[in-house]
Amino acid sequence: MMINPEKSIFPLFKGLIHCYLQLIWDAEENKIYEDCGVDAYGPSKKFIPLRDNIDFNLYPNSNITITAHAD
Repeated sequence: MMINPEKSIFPLFKGLIHCYLQLIWDAEENKIYEDCGVDAYGPSKKFIPLRDNIDFNLYPNSNITITAHAD
């Protein structure tokens, strides 16, 4: 990202992250990093399995909780 920032899908501006997705998603593998927990629920409180299907279109007003594992 820092070598060719203009080619990055998540460019950094002065070293700043512009999207939380950068912290949990591996763009090369198109998957959530193994050491991150992601719990997503739609507006009706139905669980959305983002780890199983990262391409799932979220519903408006979905709630997503991101947890970094300390190990």
